[in-house]
Amino acid sequence: MRQAQYELVSKSALRAVPLNIVNALLLTAIIHPYVGTVSLWIWAGLLCVGPFLRFGAMLRARRADRAPNDAEMYLYIALSAVVGLAWGATPHLLSSNTPTLVSQIVGLVIAGMAAGAVLTSAGERRVILAYAAPSLTLWAVALLRIDLSTGAIGAVMLAGFLLGITMLAKTYANTLLDSVAANIALEEANKKTLEQAAALARLAEHNDQAARKAEETARSSAVLLANMSHELRSPLNGVLGMGQLLDKTRLSDEQSLMVSRLLESGEKLEGLINTVLEVSRIDAGRMELILEDITACDFADRLRREHAPHAAAKNISFDVEFDGDGARALRADGGRLMHMCRILAHNAIHFTDEGGVTVNLTMREDQPGLSALRISVIDTGSGVPESSREQLFNAMGKDAIDDNIKQAGTGLGLHLVRKLAEMMHGEVGYAPAEEGSGSVFWFEVKLRHSIKADRFADGEQMSVSSRRLRILVGESDPALRSVLLGYLKSFNCVVTCSGSSVELVDALGASAYDAVILGHQLEDSEAEDASADVRALPSTAAMTPILRLVPELDAPLRVNAMETQVRSPVSADVLMDGLKQALANDPIANAQLYRIA
Repeated sequence: MRQAQYELVSKSALRAVPLNIVNALLLTAIIHPYVGTVSLWIWAGLLCVGPFLRFGAMLRARRADRAPNDAEMYLYIALSAVVGLAWGATPHLLSSNTPTLVSQIVGLVIAGMAAGAVLTSAGERRVILAYAAPSLTLWAVALLRIDLSTGAIGAVMLAGFLLGITMLAKTYANTLLDSVAANIALEEANKKTLEQAAALARLAEHNDQAARKAEETARSSAVLLANMSHELRSPLNGVLGMGQLLDKTRLSDEQSLMVSRLLESGEKLEGLINTVLEVSRIDAGRMELILEDITACDFADRLRREHAPHAAAKNISFDVEFDGDGARALRADGGRLMHMCRILAHNAIHFTDEGGVTVNLTMREDQPGLSALRISVIDTGSGVPESSREQLFNAMGKDAIDDNIKQAGTGLGLHLVRKLAEMMHGEVGYAPAEEGSGSVFWFEVKLRHSIKADRFADGEQMSVSSRRLRILVGESDPALRSVLLGYLKSFNCVVTCSGSSVELVDALGASAYDAVILGHQLEDSEAEDASADVRALPSTAAMTPILRLVPELDAPLRVNAMETQVRSPVSADVLMDGLKQALANDPIANAQLYRIA
């Protein structure tokens, strides 16, 4: 606080300079006829130079923008006393014939300068006393010299005036110091606010960096998982393919059981790889929806065909119910919708030992051109404990998830269902069955209506002749090539294999094929580049349907302008579906595609 007082005095030192000089010059003009010349010049010089010297004592502190130190303050007080003495000496310089009015003016100026000291130096009472006490004391002495009795009264009045301005200075100083204290507190608060703002800015920057790092980590994880899944799919494709071919051979009951378990474990591993990959893609923002035309009736039929045999194997029922306009064509990612239903239906069948599973499809038109499709999977199983319901769709391996769910491996699948529903601007949920036993898992998505016409008119008839399809396979890996060869021979196909892109193009130039199947890798190019080479041929061979195996595909089947893609490892059923899709524009060839073994 003392430093603040000193700083106030330092700032007022400059303002006191013109006040002293101007009053000294005006008073010189008034009293010069009544004062000796030498005395007048000495007096005026002190009053003009003294204020500058006082200011000079504070100059170093002002330039350094700091409060003056004690030595500088003591010098300022001493110079203030000299200036005060000079003002107080003014009545002693006047001659005996000085008019009363002039004497009154001198007294008025001295009193005013004393009062001015209160205003300019209120921060430090010692400066006020050093300035006012000498000037008022010398004035009182001058009054006593003129007349003792009258001068005594004047001296008492001046003493009272000194006491009054001293008290006024104290009050004014307290007010100033309160203001300074408040200002200091405000500056401290502002400093703390700035520090907090800087800390928040650093925290925000840190969080931003952490978010960017997390995003980069997520992207890196997605790439790593995609690469890992590719590395896993290649040998897994060979294992599953050879296993399926082995299952078609003559095996003993024990061998057949071992092969079945091998295939079952391989399919579970394939499903886990696919689910992990899809979750990582969604988290990394790399998932895209592939829209196609679907109808609820076709969707329900696919669900029934796929899951009814699994339910029958457990001696439980599997029903699909529909409510709404089942023939309405909708724009949706049918593959991912089916995958979501597959996860929920598989879980329901797995946890249901008695009764059955019912899939309910409800479609309602929310607004023109838009319908809400709600799919509910209802089972009569044991249900989900209340403590685990909150985390069902939220986590992979959370402590709150029921152990049975963890052991069945369904936690990750439910997490994927939620992620996919959110991508489609939908929602998921769980509720206990109304009967009190079992569960209801559901999701709802909003789908736009399709305006695309059907490919063929109802009742259209086609005439087909019996022949075997000619398929050209491009793959350099012997294991995968053997798997594809085994599948295709069981599809009533004649197969030609090529290990390089050059051989593939030469084969297409030499003969016509119904379709080309590209595996993972050729000797001289990637399968994707080989597909582009086929499309670039300067002949009708460029129009040959292409089916390509894609390890990192996020759906079992995808169709684009250049080719049909199926996810690898590929099963016989998926390969059959892919070929039918690739040959969709050739009904005659499509009709020849059927199993003979």
